[in-house]
Amino acid sequence: MKLIFVTENLGSGGAERQLTGLAALLSAKGHDCMVVTWVDKNFYASYLAENNVKHILLRPKGRFDRVRKLASIFRRERPDAVISFLPMANETAALASLLAPVKLIVSERSFTTNWGWRRRLTNLLYRRAAYVVANSNNEAQNIRTHCPKLASRTLAIPNYVDIERFSMTVPRVRDEGRPISFVGVGRVIPSKNILNLLKALAKVKEQGINFTFDWYGDTYNKPYLEEVKQLIKDLHIDDIFVLRGECNAIEEVYRQADVMCMPSTLEGYPNVLVEAMASGLPVVASNVCEHPHIVEDGINGFLFNPYDVDAMADAMIKATKLNTQEVTSMSQANRQKVVDNNSIESFCKKYLELV
Repeated sequence: MKLIFVTENLGSGGAERQLTGLAALLSAKGHDCMVVTWVDKNFYASYLAENNVKHILLRPKGRFDRVRKLASIFRRERPDAVISFLPMANETAALASLLAPVKLIVSERSFTTNWGWRRRLTNLLYRRAAYVVANSNNEAQNIRTHCPKLASRTLAIPNYVDIERFSMTVPRVRDEGRPISFVGVGRVIPSKNILNLLKALAKVKEQGINFTFDWYGDTYNKPYLEEVKQLIKDLHIDDIFVLRGECNAIEEVYRQADVMCMPSTLEGYPNVLVEAMASGLPVVASNVCEHPHIVEDGINGFLFNPYDVDAMADAMIKATKLNTQEVTSMSQANRQKVVDNNSIESFCKKYLELV
């Protein structure tokens, strides 16, 4: 089959990683795949070249020219389907399909909170699509609720995880002789709920539990970063909580840690959570958005109300009290769940079924 993938750019974001990975694997399976962008960011350009996927950079003179040039590609290539990722690309592909009809599959990659006039216009354009794919069950239901005319063609396909990169090298056991190592991953921003996390950590520390917590992520939000640093000092937890900044080898961090903690108040599809699970980590996570679809409380992790500091602390304490048998069981369950639901093979199969 001939498939055209459309997104704004080949920057280093998660959506771009998912789209280029899909194109590369389908190309390896013998399909004729092409990626079309118009913003000159090319983090994944070499990856596409290595995987024999053609990349076209449109270089339009304006918005209408972008639509016109994309429509011209549709007419010339006559693809079996067009798959677009992210709102601007979805809208552009939908408009281009008015000029050159194609089978269109648009993909939403985050959780929508603003359903104002701008989003209503997007919904009208989405009627051009054969399918609207969300990367989470939560967002799929969100779209069905707010856009009933799209409900019958809306579904969820969760993000894939590189299960070779994120893996267990040895079975996980609980070493009673060292502190329990918690890890958190994400940008240091308000939606990650780090201030409440710090308050919960102070309560865990009060119980005399021997543990540490390392947080990895971008610290570009300086005002919030300063709030976090000040609260660390005020709570006297600088001996257990450390901001580590960004990390290019986060898979090694997961292999060394004991528990993953995800305290967010808002998430789209939590890639870092499932990456940690693929690495065999037990998890504690806020009971919001997609998290309860991924974590079964008491089975493969623990859920908590992110606005309730005591509940967060209790969930973390439960994780520290797991014995070796429970850790092993939870680790294996998490690894298997990601293998079953988030492999790139499953991801590709679901998109091919739509095509």
